[in-house]
Amino acid sequence: MAEAGGFERHYTATAYVVSRDRTLLLWHGKLGMWLPPGGHCEPNEDPVQAAEREVLEESGLCVAVIPPAGMLACRGPAILPPPVVILVEDIVRADQPFHQHIDCVYFTRAIEPIDFEAPIPHGIHRWVTAGELGAAFSLPAPDGTLVEVAEDVRLLGIRAIAAALESRNA
Repeated sequence: MAEAGGFERHYTATAYVVSRDRTLLLWHGKLGMWLPPGGHCEPNEDPVQAAEREVLEESGLCVAVIPPAGMLACRGPAILPPPVVILVEDIVRADQPFHQHIDCVYFTRAIEPIDFEAPIPHGIHRWVTAGELGAAFSLPAPDGTLVEVAEDVRLLGIRAIAAALESRNA
């Protein structure tokens, strides 16, 4: 945790998990929204390890990060694939002091075939297509009310599916 402007910043990692033509969204009860798997980086853990660990903990799935086209490969030091984007998220909750998440976002592919109807450790989840993630897409919350999926989640989900399809065809 680093201090910036009198508040803490936490490093986090998020993974859009893609299987075939869908990506995984989980219901985040405390925030009341649909999000991809993710969470805080542990001490001595790089963001790729954190993203893969969070997916395993929250979904029971093993994933591999989709590296960008043309990523450098050499025999020198280890090279981590860069995140697709780094988000700076303000965390405003009644049960915590204000802080920010510096969130490294990765696109990943499920290593094993997925049964989209199978339960996962996290529980409430949806596998959604790029078409479903179109403008103003909503999913039902556990109580049945429709909750709009945040714009960044929708747009990154669409890009994750496209990146997985492109890398499979490359």
